[in-house]
Amino acid sequence: DNISIQNQGATCVAQFPYSEGFESGLGLWSQDALDDIDWTRQTGNTSSANTGPGAAYEGRYYMYIEASSPNYPNKTAYLLSPCFNLASLSTPELTFSYHMYGAAMGTLNVQVSLNAGQSWTTLWSLAGDQGDSWMQETVSLSTYSGQTIRLRYYGITGSDFTSDIAVDNISIQNQGATCVAQFPY
Repeated sequence: DNISIQNQGATCVAQFPYSEGFESGLGLWSQDALDDIDWTRQTGNTSSANTGPGAAYEGRYYMYIEASSPNYPNKTAYLLSPCFNLASLSTPELTFSYHMYGAAMGTLNVQVSLNAGQSWTTLWSLAGDQGDSWMQETVSLSTYSGQTIRLRYYGITGSDFTSDIAVDNISIQNQGATCVAQFPY
């Protein structure tokens, strides 16, 4: 089981590798009330043609931003992680899968906070149509080794409904470690 300690109201993960694929809900992740729209947990297609994935990257479920009216243009959606105590990781890294298919695609940012969400720094950002396939990304968290952080997926919808952004298969582990997230193994 994950060892958790409380830090300013957030559940804190201290055992790694950590992974979340949203198969049984949001897990320790949460919606942020300070944005315009929420992320949606989904299985199968999104509700619009020519945007969004047709299925999860792994398992059955993923999280996405539904960009249909009135959720565009430039509407924000924040998906907040639990806190992560990186004390046990010398070279921590974040890996995740994303899907950004649609002619009017907006922007996906991954941000980090060292002060429980009071301020955020962008670690990774991508804008525009990336084609109709899941991509995988790895972001080094080595700068934050030994510290306690929170992460945030910050999506911004594009100019029309063809800007559904999806994420799945999120993990944090030491660089070079292999995390099995698909079962049976």
